[in-house]
Amino acid sequence: MDKLTDAHLEELDREGFIVVPNYYTGDRLKTLQAAQRRVLPTYEQIADDPPQDQAGNSLLRCFPHEEMELYRAAMDEEGIAFARQWLKTDAIHARVGCLIARYPGHTGGGTGHDDSGLHIDNGNNSLLPQSEDLREFGQIGFWVHLEDVAEDQAPLRLIPKKYGRDMTHCVPLVCKGGTLCIFTNFSWHSASAYTRADGQRFTWGFSFGRADHYWEGFRHYTHLGKGAPVFQEFIGGLTAAQRELWRFPPAGHPYYTEQTLALLEEQYPGWNSDEYRRAMA
Repeated sequence: MDKLTDAHLEELDREGFIVVPNYYTGDRLKTLQAAQRRVLPTYEQIADDPPQDQAGNSLLRCFPHEEMELYRAAMDEEGIAFARQWLKTDAIHARVGCLIARYPGHTGGGTGHDDSGLHIDNGNNSLLPQSEDLREFGQIGFWVHLEDVAEDQAPLRLIPKKYGRDMTHCVPLVCKGGTLCIFTNFSWHSASAYTRADGQRFTWGFSFGRADHYWEGFRHYTHLGKGAPVFQEFIGGLTAAQRELWRFPPAGHPYYTEQTLALLEEQYPGWNSDEYRRAMA
């Protein structure tokens, strides 16, 4: 049975977010958990010198990183199909991926039902304000909790659309490891305080937007063409159609010649030019 259905599309439209438990399970979940922990340190590893990249004790790490499993997991076919339905086009681009950690002492967002930190992600993701009628003028985000999140571990708080910005109706994302949350850059949400004395709350996420929406994007990854070995290997292992998700011109584009294909094969280990040569014929 598919994990993402038309009913989820309707729920996302109605509520502004959806929560899908057990999206990742078994060995797949364990593999991604291990990869995440190689990128994000546990609290025990940083307790004597906690990071301060955001308000409170937290850590944000975006591309590039050295974990191929996380890059590959962002290519989840079911999630991509869902994003295409939401954005009403097959021509979509991956937006930057990030990992976030919250640690004891993080206070951003406060506690209870305050409105501290309540926001949408559009202001730092697009040059344009929200269109209330056309959902495709936005981006769709996939935020994954690969490890359990308890009430005292700074759960993300989301507000169903019908309640506007009323924090008394917020839904804290308390969940088991493997849970996927999908929301958009117009979904009202807030951080909360990490009140436990130990442990951490990890989040791994990525998003998609329409390929023709050049005014959108949180951060970009075009600087990774060289000097990011794992990313270059990841791109080299994709098909021509999959590379289009990462801003590469489609097969048949006039950019591709024997000269440029030779350079691409050198720059991206594993790059197979056969699809591009067939399109040139």
